[in-house]
Amino acid sequence: MLSVAKYVMKGPMQAFIATLILSVLTVWIAPFGVLVGAIIALVTLRIGETDGLKILAAAMMTTAGAALLMSGSVWPGVVAIVEYMLPVWLLSLVLKNTNSLALSLSLAMLIAGLGVIAFHLSVGDTTVWWQQVFNTYVLPVFNQTGTPFPEEMFSNLTEVATLLIAMFVIVLWFAILLLGRWWQSALYVPGQFREDFYEIRLPKNVALLAVFVALVGLFTQAGLIQDLSGVLMAGLMFQGLAVAHHAVNKRQMNSFWLGGLYVLLFLFPQTILILATIGLIDTWVDIRNRWSET
Repeated sequence: MLSVAKYVMKGPMQAFIATLILSVLTVWIAPFGVLVGAIIALVTLRIGETDGLKILAAAMMTTAGAALLMSGSVWPGVVAIVEYMLPVWLLSLVLKNTNSLALSLSLAMLIAGLGVIAFHLSVGDTTVWWQQVFNTYVLPVFNQTGTPFPEEMFSNLTEVATLLIAMFVIVLWFAILLLGRWWQSALYVPGQFREDFYEIRLPKNVALLAVFVALVGLFTQAGLIQDLSGVLMAGLMFQGLAVAHHAVNKRQMNSFWLGGLYVLLFLFPQTILILATIGLIDTWVDIRNRWSET
């Protein structure tokens, strides 16, 4: 993927060509949007906000136009823009002006949190809303194929669908930003990305909010509180990962340990809670600096 970054950095024309091609491909194969977002981040971080905004505008118009031509609706393009492009540019803008991955991550959490609150206010009971979505779009597919509909599974899924989507977008946006930052480091400042990642530490007010939401969650089963807790866990998870990476480097441990951690993260969602807890503790205890002093 570094070859994409090298091509983009050859000049403005190459950046626009890569953006246009990948934006069209995103409408067909969604994961190409990750590369579009990373290009937006790289141009913003390396060249400037205005140039990043130009690349963003080109990507948005191309994606929306391609979606309209291929599906007759602009909405698939709008989804791709929200999923891969516009929030990434905002996060890149913060990173460029503050040089802080933690503040960029905080912005991602803020956007997702406000989105969750707006969604609850607009639809009311989110579980009922998701049930209607599944009954309208998913159930007919099972009926047409003659496959038994796993009603219990989808019933459980409707209760956590908003939480999962909120956590997903935070992880996706920040991962794209990290890819853009890694490209910048690999091309221009080798080793800088690792130092930046090690320094991820969310502001204490985020940690205080996480504790408050957790305490409120003990006394209420409100769906909004549950969904907001997912937003906070997703952010604190990255801080926990920063602590884990720092520990492996500081103790000169085999990288196998990190590989095992990511396997656990993929196979067992409970690992997110463990990492988020480590990140929460690190906010006050400052685990990394304590290790550095020993």
